[in-house]
Amino acid sequence: MNYYLRMAFRNLLRERKHTLFLLSSVCIGIITFVLVAAYAFYEHGFDRVFPDNKNIYRVTTDVYSGNELSLSVPECERGVAASVKESYPGVVAAGFITKASNPQYKIGEEIFSNPQIYHASPGFLDVFSIALLQGDKSQVLTRPYTAIISESTAKKYFGSSDPVGQQLFKYPGYEYTIDGVFQDIPSQAHFKAEVLLSFHDDMHLPPPAKAQWGEVGFYTYLRLNEKAEVRDIESGINRLVAANKEIAFEKTKVRHEYHLQALNEIHLHSDLKDELQHNSKAEYVFLIFLVGVLILVASGFNYIQFSFSRLIHSAKYTGVKKINGATSLGMVWASLAESLVIHLLALLIALAAVSALSPLLRNEFNMLLEPVFREPLFLSGLFGILLLSVLINGALPAWLINQFSALELMTLKYKPIGNGISYRQLVVVGQFVIIIAIVVGIVGMNKQLNYMLEKDKGLDIENTLVVKVPQNLRRTSGLVSNLNAFEHDLLSHHAILGISISNKIPGDLPAYNFNFKEVESQKEGKAAIMVVDSNYIENYKMKLLAGTNFIFSGNAEGKNACIVNRACLSVLGFENPTDAIGRVLNMKDESGMQDFDVQIIGVTENVDFSSTKEKHEPIVLIDWTKNMLWGNYSLKLATSNYASVIPFIQDKFQVTFPNYPFEFLVVEDHYNKQFQKENELIKIFRLFILVAIFISVINLFTISWLIASARVKEIGIRKVNGAKIFEILTMLNKDFIKWVAIAFVIACPIAWYAMNKWLENFAYKTTLSWWIFALAGLLALGIALLTVSFQSWKAATRNPVEALRYE
Repeated sequence: MNYYLRMAFRNLLRERKHTLFLLSSVCIGIITFVLVAAYAFYEHGFDRVFPDNKNIYRVTTDVYSGNELSLSVPECERGVAASVKESYPGVVAAGFITKASNPQYKIGEEIFSNPQIYHASPGFLDVFSIALLQGDKSQVLTRPYTAIISESTAKKYFGSSDPVGQQLFKYPGYEYTIDGVFQDIPSQAHFKAEVLLSFHDDMHLPPPAKAQWGEVGFYTYLRLNEKAEVRDIESGINRLVAANKEIAFEKTKVRHEYHLQALNEIHLHSDLKDELQHNSKAEYVFLIFLVGVLILVASGFNYIQFSFSRLIHSAKYTGVKKINGATSLGMVWASLAESLVIHLLALLIALAAVSALSPLLRNEFNMLLEPVFREPLFLSGLFGILLLSVLINGALPAWLINQFSALELMTLKYKPIGNGISYRQLVVVGQFVIIIAIVVGIVGMNKQLNYMLEKDKGLDIENTLVVKVPQNLRRTSGLVSNLNAFEHDLLSHHAILGISISNKIPGDLPAYNFNFKEVESQKEGKAAIMVVDSNYIENYKMKLLAGTNFIFSGNAEGKNACIVNRACLSVLGFENPTDAIGRVLNMKDESGMQDFDVQIIGVTENVDFSSTKEKHEPIVLIDWTKNMLWGNYSLKLATSNYASVIPFIQDKFQVTFPNYPFEFLVVEDHYNKQFQKENELIKIFRLFILVAIFISVINLFTISWLIASARVKEIGIRKVNGAKIFEILTMLNKDFIKWVAIAFVIACPIAWYAMNKWLENFAYKTTLSWWIFALAGLLALGIALLTVSFQSWKAATRNPVEALRYE
């Protein structure tokens, strides 16, 4: 074997151009496989980082209004965790986390905002086996106004000092004592938590949140023993809640159905409203992995094709070797040695390239490669594929060349293009099917995303900044300094056209936790309540179909007035918006603690408030802003140059809200986060199309080189007999055009079906125009002609005397 390895090195160094082609094919294949396999392993590995993850479940709730499913959320009532733990021995641990209002905090002199801070029950640590680095696990989170912080948070704010016993200030006026430090939550978790606050009955919390069987707002997790029957516990939860909320359900005519969702299914298979963070889609991961594997296979075929073409090109030399005693087995060993050297060099280059690409993957796709490379299954898969590639790519070209006798090789009677179907034709067609399908996918997805972005959302989010302010805080609070002056000063700036106050902004998910019933007709449904002021509709240019905007006249804070959207109108059975004006809605929240009547004074057109992917749901706007702050000031600007206005806004903010962190966001950016996964998919496919084109160019170059070499004498004879260069080019190129045409016919229905399945994820979708497929076909044809014509031109313009001098 040493002899064959030395010969392989010598041959590869001598034929540097050929070596570069071989190395490029293998290197591209390995890089692609490593990246897509790492991506798939990373996405599939979410939540499997927790001990006993197979036995952890999340409680989800389906909310039925009447007999119709109106909402599915990954939350349930607070009392579920403790009750099910007490009632079922099969439940080893149970706990919850819930979002904190006003996510603004202060440690020492540092003020910050962090949405990854949650209230949590002590059992939450037990469910996920979260280790404490400091503190007593049996005591933390059991007392009111206490907290535990992550290891990285402790280092960030306390350095080498001991954080235990220090204070965490939560605005507007609560101090939490830090009782412990927990190990950082792994990156491959469907939730991120940097601080966990206690949740206790003796704390100052809104009554609906404190109620054991109140609102559905608690992300509840159970860890079961291996013998526990999941369906029995699921049924038990339904019975427990029904018994405790029977009166509330009867009163609101709402029914809840609870399910246990496996922890390992959340990241790739869950798309419920109000997820803790954006999840991935299993279909996207599978599609990326499938295309990556196809590219790997295509690069392998390229290697075989180029190796075989090289042997054919030097057929006389190979024939002489066979005449002089070279055995078939010896040629196989030589080819295997060459394959091994090429693959080892390609592996080193690929690993270096992947290492260089790690920051890009982390920044663009929020993906870490380090955990994946510690996975034994991934490493064994990588080296298994590498070994298989070495064997197939090394043995197959030698086996193919061994099918020819020494005489055939000496006289070069090989015809690369026969009358039947060859594997080379299949490879070319397959590669162009991939190219055409990916191009159709990229253009189609871009078209859909542009449609969603440009679609009339029913509201105007351009040139809009949102300044975050305290939530659920009275305007007259001592923590706020002259709020009226703040609003007046903002409007004095020439670039600020209007301001409005609200509890939600476009891109947020409203809580659909209110049941409404029209008092006269008794028709009912489920809606989200949004708190907005009288400027909100005008600021976002929402279309008012009937009635009036909010006007403060004769009613306290407008509590008995509301504006509904067209979706709400449909539930009530009104076709004409004016028919709903003056109707009274009875509003009840799920906790049963809020029960009030509101009169419809206006109807707006439906707006795509939180998502353009879903159908419109009923929304009820209420103005409770006269005495309260609700978290958001929306500023409509006359310019998109936000940097010119932000310093002015910040100065006024710091005067009005001393000690509060100044935070702002651009509404367009916030709104477009819903397309994050689709944008990532398009970015990955753009890389794929470049790789696929590169591989196809190498393959076409190889085949055209082989064909031109095999037909060089035929071309010389044709030219001697008067054939023109254009006729020679046509003769050499027509087969490739035919192959691209076949690929186009195969790829179009596949791409059309795949795109239609993808578009089913959207309630509002674009059409798949014919030009998308035509563009993909023309691109494939252009790639083929440009690549092949280079070799064809060289063959067609060659002096025929050179080809015929030895005949």
